[in-house]
Amino acid sequence: RQQQRKATNTSLITIRVRVGPSMTKDSTAVIVASFLAGAASLAIVNKLFAKREDRKNAGAIVEGNDLSLFYGDEKALTTITKSRKFLPSDLYGRMVRDCVICCVDSLIVRVNPAKNNRKEFLTVLRGTEPAKGLWWLPGGRLLKGETFFAAATRKTIQETGLSKVKPIQVLGVWNTFFPTSHWDTDTEKGTQTVNPIVLVELEEEGADIKLDDTSEEWKWVGLDPDEAAKENADRYCVEALLRLRAWNPGYNR
Repeated sequence: RQQQRKATNTSLITIRVRVGPSMTKDSTAVIVASFLAGAASLAIVNKLFAKREDRKNAGAIVEGNDLSLFYGDEKALTTITKSRKFLPSDLYGRMVRDCVICCVDSLIVRVNPAKNNRKEFLTVLRGTEPAKGLWWLPGGRLLKGETFFAAATRKTIQETGLSKVKPIQVLGVWNTFFPTSHWDTDTEKGTQTVNPIVLVELEEEGADIKLDDTSEEWKWVGLDPDEAAKENADRYCVEALLRLRAWNPGYNR
């Protein structure tokens, strides 16, 4: 900011010194050149500050890339068997307590015609551990054989009832640590999850939401991170919105 003020003041001072009754063509040229130099300096400073801000919240992946790499037949590698969907309770409980679980969460975005077509995201009040009582994002465990996009689509349908959706991009990956879990025992508690957040767009206007038993309430909130924070959306949601804004500042328009 000091650099910006300095650049602007330089051009203003030059103008004040040169302007007068006996102003010549040469002095006019100096005025124009000084003004343009000041404007150029200001533009450069603004650009540098903008880049610095972008780096702070950067991390989103280009649209359409779900970060999948296949070392073999894609169809075979993405075939999900019944045994992968439904793990024995004792086995999964042990995994939750002793291993890191990968969960894919969805930043579901809709266009709201009732509010001048502004874009909003869906946040849900968690009803079970971990994150019980927090306004969170729909999502859950990544199954072996699933891509991030496939998991985001499946969990969106399962947890919200919204079926006409399109995964767009991975906004980032977070490493979350919880002191409690749904699978706690008297001696072992807590869990750790690694969470890719996928931007998912709702393609059906006015679709009904049907929550499963992992959530208690839901609401649509604007994409502005400050608004989301005021609506008590967890910082996890806010972080995803910051990534989205850094990637595409005009997405909400």
